[in-house]
Amino acid sequence: MQSTRTARYIDVLRLPGVLPTFGVALIGRGAYALVFLPLLYAVTDATGSIGLAGIAVGLYGAGASFLAPLRAWFIDRFGARRILALLVVMFSTTVAVIGLSALYAPNGATLVILAAVAGAFAPPLGPTMRVAWGRLTPTRELLKKGLSFDAVVEELLYLGGPAATGLALAFIAPGTVLLIPAGLVLVGGLFFVASRAVGDMGPRPPADEEAPRERPLILDARFVAVLIPVLVAGAISGSISISVPVIVSDAGGPAAAGIALGLFAGGSAVGGLVFGALRVPGSPIRQLLILTTALVAISSTIAVLTGAVAVSLVLAAAGLFFSPVMIVAYFAAHQAGGEHRQNSATTWANTSHNVGATLGSALAGVIIQAVTVPAATFGIAAGAAALLIAGALLSRAGGRAKR
Repeated sequence: MQSTRTARYIDVLRLPGVLPTFGVALIGRGAYALVFLPLLYAVTDATGSIGLAGIAVGLYGAGASFLAPLRAWFIDRFGARRILALLVVMFSTTVAVIGLSALYAPNGATLVILAAVAGAFAPPLGPTMRVAWGRLTPTRELLKKGLSFDAVVEELLYLGGPAATGLALAFIAPGTVLLIPAGLVLVGGLFFVASRAVGDMGPRPPADEEAPRERPLILDARFVAVLIPVLVAGAISGSISISVPVIVSDAGGPAAAGIALGLFAGGSAVGGLVFGALRVPGSPIRQLLILTTALVAISSTIAVLTGAVAVSLVLAAAGLFFSPVMIVAYFAAHQAGGEHRQNSATTWANTSHNVGATLGSALAGVIIQAVTVPAATFGIAAGAAALLIAGALLSRAGGRAKR
């Protein structure tokens, strides 16, 4: 193989075990991009209420996001194979039951409860695969390549998944469509669980009673400093999804908004590929602060734009920095998690993004309704800048404490 100084993506994919492990994980992860739309339409058709459908989707998303650190703790504590297999089976079964209930016994309350249960059992296939990359790649440079490729493929999944489900829903009942992700996560998830990389993620050894207890990751200042830029990146992504349709409402409407948001995702995929191919100097926290600052600065210019073309070009440019933020965060999480808390560390990075996206979209909606799009964009940008400054200070404080 080439030296790691000139390693290519193909070199990572040729490593023993990479393609089968990543391939089956990808099958399972693809299910997540296929759940939201059919769940929304299944509850809407069953109840005639878009409000109740929104509650169902919200509960599903909340369970998947906010309970993720707890699921990761169980995986680190009791071993990935045992816990992940249980989560895969429970999630797949619940999604299948939602689909069958929507088809044969539609009841709004039942579907809402089942949606919440599905979110609670959502298996962390993405974070666990990112831990697996650390076991499949022998060097830091190859690990960075693997995480970069992973981030790009995930962007493409969430770009193509809604389009695929939208097409399927034009011909197939929502309940039937839900059986597809239920099958994908069961097959891909169980094959992933059976892989050697997951089997190597054994339970954490019993703690020595005389040894000092490990401090929770979320109370570690340097780790929180890594999470803050991810939170900011999620907030920017969430606010964009609300602001852009309003900005281009008179310049192309939904079609223009879809293209603009698609270019943001496309720019993110390109940025991830390019970033993964470069040797970037500086510590992870410095890289995170620079990349996130660029993301905030460029995306904020949509506040003063009106044309769909201009907005699309700016979002494509801003997107170049989104995947690199996630790549560096996952890389830093690998280091922070040590030997026995890597699932928890990478899951906290995921959760930070999801929390940021939720807050960003909610704040954007409220401020736009009360004032204007520019006020929402600049207000969120100002908050993001304050958070990034806090992250830099936390990183320095944590560094001094360790010395």
